[in-house]
Amino acid sequence: MPEIAVQTLRGMRRSLVWWSLGMAGIAAVWIPVYPTVRDSPQLNELIQNYPEALKSFVGFGGSLDYTTGAGYLGSELFALTIPLVLIIAAVAAGARAIAGEEERGTLDLLLANPVSRRRVVWEKLGALLVEMLVLALVLWLALWIGARAVDMKVSGVHILAGTIDAIVLALMFGCIALLVGAATGRRGAAIAVTAALAVGCYLLDAIAPLVGSIDWLQKLSPFYHYKIADPLRQGLDFHVALLAAIAALAAALAPLAFDRRDVSS
Repeated sequence: MPEIAVQTLRGMRRSLVWWSLGMAGIAAVWIPVYPTVRDSPQLNELIQNYPEALKSFVGFGGSLDYTTGAGYLGSELFALTIPLVLIIAAVAAGARAIAGEEERGTLDLLLANPVSRRRVVWEKLGALLVEMLVLALVLWLALWIGARAVDMKVSGVHILAGTIDAIVLALMFGCIALLVGAATGRRGAAIAVTAALAVGCYLLDAIAPLVGSIDWLQKLSPFYHYKIADPLRQGLDFHVALLAAIAALAAALAPLAFDRRDVSS
């Protein structure tokens, strides 16, 4: 039985409730605005005159469009707000998984039981996966119900695809935070390193297309592969698999890093 994962989930149940309320709140705040935006020709005309670089930066799926439900959800929610909130939740959970317990002095007590270090890491990762799946379910339900209420004409399947895309991106950074925490034993370092990496990747995705000589660097950013897939219109494609592969690599390295160092008491 995954006792460690269960106990970890019990410890995060309050934060999970608040994160879930936040996901539902995002949908409740932004979706009712859509009919007003859709029926505002002046706003839509202004948006069409934006520079192409700005459209690709703000748009989700490589385009900026407020006239359709998919375009509105992508530009207002999936371009920044939803991935930002999910990344914060995932990084906090990943940093807390090993390094948080070590700083509280409870990790050595856990390891005193007949469990291997690798099992501890894998079950902590399992708890992280469950947390993100719960948030994905809450987000999908909130967006699907809201989209139907205001007649966005976006299918539940495509909303699910966009949700999976955002969850995989957040999980990637969460696994990196878990890896850094397992390697260093410092929760602050795990958060700082992962946050700096996320900000750097986001800026690379935003700035590289504006400079012709380095525009190719944009494809090195996870945010490029997250946004270019256009799941709200076309569904998922190979770009999300690349993000999942990075997450899997970080998750696979975390037990090895934790297994090779001394644990502070």
